[in-house]
Amino acid sequence: MGRRLRKCSWERFLESHNGIFDHDDTISRLPETVLHHVISFLPTLEKDQVRFLLRKWRRIAAQTQKKLSLTGRRLDEQELSRILVDDFHSVDVLSLTRCSGMKTLKLVNFNLKAVKLNNCGTLTSLELNTPHLETFEFHGPRMRPCRIELGICKQLKIMDLSGVAMNNMMFMDCNKTFPLLQVLTLSCCYMTGCIRISSNSLHELFFLKFNKSIEITVTAPNLHHFTYNGSTICSFSNMNIGRLYSANIELYPSRYQKRNDTWFRNLNEMLQCLKLAKRLAFETDSEKNIIIPKQLRESLKPPLGETDMVLVAIAPTTRDTIYVVDLADSMHWISPRLKLLYVYLQSFLFARLRLAHGDYSRKQENSCSFCTSHPIRCWRHSVTYFDAYVEDNEDSLKCYLKKNLQKVERVAIDTDIHVG
Repeated sequence: MGRRLRKCSWERFLESHNGIFDHDDTISRLPETVLHHVISFLPTLEKDQVRFLLRKWRRIAAQTQKKLSLTGRRLDEQELSRILVDDFHSVDVLSLTRCSGMKTLKLVNFNLKAVKLNNCGTLTSLELNTPHLETFEFHGPRMRPCRIELGICKQLKIMDLSGVAMNNMMFMDCNKTFPLLQVLTLSCCYMTGCIRISSNSLHELFFLKFNKSIEITVTAPNLHHFTYNGSTICSFSNMNIGRLYSANIELYPSRYQKRNDTWFRNLNEMLQCLKLAKRLAFETDSEKNIIIPKQLRESLKPPLGETDMVLVAIAPTTRDTIYVVDLADSMHWISPRLKLLYVYLQSFLFARLRLAHGDYSRKQENSCSFCTSHPIRCWRHSVTYFDAYVEDNEDSLKCYLKKNLQKVERVAIDTDIHVG
């Protein structure tokens, strides 16, 4: 059975010659235009089964094939072009995985709507001129990044680049080159300069596995979701993202990465660029990576003013104690109007804090930087109800809330109770 399936695979077909061995097979001797017409009346499942007949039928089936997926095949640029032109000229989805032999590839095709190149390690240069392309995915080795030049791709909606060599300054004016782009992912990209992205159509933006600090500027007024993942924190000089709903920040610093003032200032700067997000999620291996030191807060302004929900997911590499009170205090400084705080430890709920805010403004302290610079009050001056839960020590958060409310002469009776 395995041998028969191998013979019927597209890779086996590409290695064979087209021919007819059964001289009594008069149907296969019909002109290919007639055979195409006959196949067009078959249901979809039976159309696919046609390729299990003679090689000529496999060639005819290949000519109507919409998706071509090759894995572990060695081929050069000329052979790939011949395959797409002669054998699979109706293909609109091309997927190459671990295909070697190609160093440079110039792909000009008017049918392709999706191109996916994964771990084609010998490829060092790629040029695409595919005017109907809607999805482009490239995942290459980080040690040998590939240079990519995208020509006419104005229908592109989804672009995922990993292991790509970029210039010292990457300026992507998507409004001109990719006017329909909705999802952009940059991962493990080799560059030392800055990234500038401008797009009115972009909805989702992902910066993944960044291990060098570079300057990032984003102008995407219709962006809904943003994700940053890295071992360091890049410098976000400006982000025009007026409709942002959710943001994910995933920080996994190496053991050599210092969590000094520069680290936390860059974190605060990044959060300021995300200040309009309604939902913020942190993912890290230690809460110490996101607890901004109190002495540093004195010279900084709280970055978030409209974020209602913060989720913190911690996947510790050791069994260190989770300082949930310090974490809650930092999150309340980062987002002074916080309503919901969830802390997850190894995917399990570890702590939860819920607050309801009113317009309470009996007293406004000059020492409260948020209240003095915003028309609304921070949580200490506005909370009317709170509820706290901690897996191993529920009283710790209760005491923290009471103590902070008493500092501003607010009366805290207990959790699950309204505050006067």
